[in-house]
Amino acid sequence: MSIVGSFIEAAQADRPVYICDIRDAFQREGTRAFHIHARLYDDSVRRYALRVPACDGAAEARFVEEYLTAMLYNMLSSLGAKAIAVYVDSGDAPLLGFACRLNDIFQTDVPIAERRGYGKCLNVNQRTLASLTGGEVRFAFSVADAADEPEEAPAPAAPAGKPVFASLPERAKRGLLMGMDVGGTDVKVAASVDGRLCVYKEYDWDPASLPTVERLIAPLMLLTRLTRAAACLVAEGLGEHVPRAAFERSASDEGMRAAAEAMERLIGGRLRGLDGIGLSFPDVVVGDRIVGGETPKTRGLRENRALDYEAQFARLTDLRDRLGEYVAPGGAVKIVNDGPMAAFTAAVELAAAGRDLSDGCFAHSLGTDLGTGWILPDGSIPEIPLEVYNFVVDLGSYGQRRYDPGDARSVRNVNTGIPGTLQKYVSQFGVFRLAAKRLPDAAPEAYRGAFDRGLFARDGDRVVVPTAPRDLRKPCLEYFMAAAEDRASPCAEVFREVGEALAVAWRETDYILNPACKARTLFGRLVKTPACFDLLREGARRVVPDIELEAADEDLANTDLMRQLAAHPAYTVAQFAQAVGAIHFACAGR
Repeated sequence: MSIVGSFIEAAQADRPVYICDIRDAFQREGTRAFHIHARLYDDSVRRYALRVPACDGAAEARFVEEYLTAMLYNMLSSLGAKAIAVYVDSGDAPLLGFACRLNDIFQTDVPIAERRGYGKCLNVNQRTLASLTGGEVRFAFSVADAADEPEEAPAPAAPAGKPVFASLPERAKRGLLMGMDVGGTDVKVAASVDGRLCVYKEYDWDPASLPTVERLIAPLMLLTRLTRAAACLVAEGLGEHVPRAAFERSASDEGMRAAAEAMERLIGGRLRGLDGIGLSFPDVVVGDRIVGGETPKTRGLRENRALDYEAQFARLTDLRDRLGEYVAPGGAVKIVNDGPMAAFTAAVELAAAGRDLSDGCFAHSLGTDLGTGWILPDGSIPEIPLEVYNFVVDLGSYGQRRYDPGDARSVRNVNTGIPGTLQKYVSQFGVFRLAAKRLPDAAPEAYRGAFDRGLFARDGDRVVVPTAPRDLRKPCLEYFMAAAEDRASPCAEVFREVGEALAVAWRETDYILNPACKARTLFGRLVKTPACFDLLREGARRVVPDIELEAADEDLANTDLMRQLAAHPAYTVAQFAQAVGAIHFACAGR
């Protein structure tokens, strides 16, 4: 059996067929060139010299095309591009024909609102290019003969600045500063006054269900107003008058608004703006502006046919200016994707411990979805999409492709419908999927227990985790995490399999991005307990034996602010690390 045939056989048996294993085999045995030159936003060019084997029949040809499409999709999802040139042997008619169809496969000329599947990554790319070039550059694929491939290509410029990480904790000792970590199920806020953490707030929400941009922005503005008022009271020595009930997780919007108004009346003319706001937001961010628009968090906006999505999303892009209403003259509003915020947070804490960061920092946040962050050695954040959760990593698992994306058992991305993306492998989605797949046979009592508690439910033919009238995603994850404490249990194996996929993510980011930093720092609920982190690491080492993984837990608390968080009796570093990290990020703009 051919190597392609063996991969198809595994896929038909509903086993994962990881893209890194395909690439290893194809690079080893392939005889047909498919070279990719991606011209990036800074006009540098990245070159990928792929090879594929000869195909025996239509099924093998489709599999090879799916592999190459996935590779291009992963490059666009992470790096973005102004253009991509493909070089193939002009005598290889099947491969040349495929290359010439790429503009159709990725829907280059289709209106942004009508793109589906693989075309979704071009929506993000198009909005990013519009932000960077004013719409002067329009992406497209080009195809040329391999004999005409240029030998030289512009290389990316090396980082020129000096790291800022070590200087930020000192800057955080002055002024009123706020950090906000926006997630898919909650928002976490922390604020400091002259270096003392004095405000913590958790706010539950479901942004994917919100149909207008005002409904999406309003809670963030309210939380900022509430936090600013409380910080001003503390700064004036009136901290005892902060209404604690408004900072409980259960506080209503009306209660928070009334509390903010009461504090503003009390402080009167001494109410002042914050000196800096750092915001971690789950979408592509360029120049402190949200430009992506294709994440699950804005699904409600996209599906609201009564309004023009592009016009709505443009108002979200202006969130920096809206938040600026609560900032003092000379203050800063700094916004970044939640993945880079995780990496930035880790870098500041590691620098405070004296760690060598000459290779930069690379991090993932494992929660509602998968966030990815990459910080260069000079402390800068590459302004690229870095939507690693969209990476197609599994070209197998055919049986799980048949489920609707909203089904817990599905390997299909909930936003694009594309099967095999990291979203359904390395996040709580992955835990739910693997539990629904493995436990009915391996641990039927644990599986029934999830239904008995209402954590899993039937919705027609689908198995779902309810989000209304109460969002049960967190309790569901906690149920399986608790069961995984028994390392011999099938639930523990679920987390090992998530770890395997995390190692596949390592291999793909290493191949496409080639960061100098090879270690990965992990944030989020999936690493909240030592047992689950150990299981993830154990599974990852099945794929990459020497992989370096580090949990962002209390051991990461090295700055004054993070040590204060670690000492708090009610909150943990795992919960609020990125909100505190956002305070330091705000200081980078001061």
